[in-house]
Amino acid sequence: MRYSRTRLQAARIFLDAAAYIHAYGWRRAGMGVYGQPRCSMGALASAHPHQTWDSELSALMYQKLNEELDGISLTQFNHRYGGEAVARLFERAAAKLQQREALYTR
Repeated sequence: MRYSRTRLQAARIFLDAAAYIHAYGWRRAGMGVYGQPRCSMGALASAHPHQTWDSELSALMYQKLNEELDGISLTQFNHRYGGEAVARLFERAAAKLQQREALYTR
């Protein structure tokens, strides 16, 4: 049961980070402040503002991003594609987490 909640929480964080980028914009580097363009990690921090993240949650999110990035780092992706592409990356990761969750609950 905990794994299901963690998957859904991870999906929600990715979706909230994508929504943040859509609403406030994105910038290549720098966490910035809430309500202004932020980097990818800043958008994730806005979506889940905790000093320390649960290790299971962060490991799952890291794994899912690595799968979506297909061999490049998030930094390389940021430099290569930028803003809206980062939001779509987060949305794809969330969709895959939700899709797998639907398979587990059948």
